[in-house]
Amino acid sequence: MYYFDSIYLYYALPGLILAIIAQILVTVRFNKYSKVPAGSNLTGLDTAKLIREEENFPVDINTIPGKLNDHFDPRKDIVNISSDNTSSSSVANIAVVAHEFGHVQQKFSSSLLFKLRSIMVPVVNIGSNLGYILFFIGLLLSAFSLAEFGLILFASTTIFALVTLPIEFDASRRGMKFIEKYNLIEQDKKSGARKVLNAAAMTYIAAFVTSLANLFYYSSMLNRSKSSN
Repeated sequence: MYYFDSIYLYYALPGLILAIIAQILVTVRFNKYSKVPAGSNLTGLDTAKLIREEENFPVDINTIPGKLNDHFDPRKDIVNISSDNTSSSSVANIAVVAHEFGHVQQKFSSSLLFKLRSIMVPVVNIGSNLGYILFFIGLLLSAFSLAEFGLILFASTTIFALVTLPIEFDASRRGMKFIEKYNLIEQDKKSGARKVLNAAAMTYIAAFVTSLANLFYYSSMLNRSKSSN
């Protein structure tokens, strides 16, 4: 029978600490710069429409409830904008929208990494669930080949998290270029946009560290099970 393994804490702690720090940073910086007017008199939704029209991106814009729910769906070519962005013209809101259009530009400029991540999505969806199941079934039955196969499938989530990092950093870089190109935020306030985007990037770093730590832990778990047999 398997029980809580205290060794897991040694692997999980770095990712957990980083995730907490990242979440605090995102919350603090977004709250701070959501109160700072960008100076362009454009809301986040206005910004989305402006970038779409000026760059001639063939995407639809959809409003969804809440805040910080913004995301680009490359399968449907829809940029989902949080309802918070329909009325706010803050530095934070415009930075978030510009970042999402960074992803749009990645798709339509044929970014190789963006294509790779899109291809990986169905593989990761299967690997993250099936790999976990096969891994523990393999351990329970001492079928270590099955457990190793499960671990390989599970590793796809770590590779996905790694590939995501440069994609997110690049989307922020592209987003800042949109801000510069269309003067979406006053010059002396652009550093605030960078701080918001940098904080958001930390959440992806934390996700990668957590995924990598889990992979190392499961690998050590497999090695310990092999040694005890």
